[in-house]
Amino acid sequence: MAWIESHQEAGRHPKTKKLARLLGVSLPAAVGHLHYLWWWALDFAPTGSLGKFDAEDIADAMQWDGDPMQLVEALLAAGYVDDAEDGLALHDWSEYAGKLLERRAKDRARKRTTSETAGNPQELQRKGTGEGKESAKTPSVPNLTVPNLTVHNQTVHDRTEPTEPSADRSAAKACPIVEIMLLYNKTCESYPRIRCIAGTREKAVRARWRQYGDIETFRELFQKAESSDFLKGQNERNWSATFDWLMNANNMAKVLEGNYDGSHGAGARPQAAAGTFGILRRMHEAEEGGDEE
Repeated sequence: MAWIESHQEAGRHPKTKKLARLLGVSLPAAVGHLHYLWWWALDFAPTGSLGKFDAEDIADAMQWDGDPMQLVEALLAAGYVDDAEDGLALHDWSEYAGKLLERRAKDRARKRTTSETAGNPQELQRKGTGEGKESAKTPSVPNLTVPNLTVHNQTVHDRTEPTEPSADRSAAKACPIVEIMLLYNKTCESYPRIRCIAGTREKAVRARWRQYGDIETFRELFQKAESSDFLKGQNERNWSATFDWLMNANNMAKVLEGNYDGSHGAGARPQAAAGTFGILRRMHEAEEGGDEE
């Protein structure tokens, strides 16, 4: 049975009190939600990294019925979750779950060794004849050279825990949904805040992440959008871009390439077509939507 350390100061710590205030819940409720998060992380986020989970996942883990984004932002503000370089992560997770993680690593190493030994007939025969220091602890094994006495390897299929993917591989596949959402809300202050990423919106975000695979590209995108007057409504139709518009493949590329840079963006570029045709073309560009895969 897995367990983590639960310090008696958790219930009166300033961080916990701040979390309770931000969420509008009692102190005992905040402590309970935190423990649900830590228990869940032991099984589903053993390294403490939350990059592959969205706000709804975290809210579900913590048994939180309110706004998932409010919860994540409160965890960040209180200091129970960190905004690390590779995504969101539980604060000081190794200190709380370090002993368990170390024991699990030793168990995996021991089981791999046992598996390799069980699959080596010469090693089994050596132990069965009493050779080596472990002969006193290892039961005698029949001579495997005799026909029909093959020892089946039970350990590989029944007892060996699956090894976790390397940090590099998991980071390459994981789309930091929550981090992208928080980055947009923080950077694009002139635009409506988004509260969730799901459905077709999530599909678009994951597609753009597979295309670019770098949180800094999204940061650049949001900064350019925030500094563009054209995207914020200073155009012929008083049209404004949205998060979903930015996540469109063509739109994201044009923003990153600088088509909307400057005080008026695309609406003031000298090379833009003049007259009615130019206005119609820019209106069409502004209205491009999410043609996702």
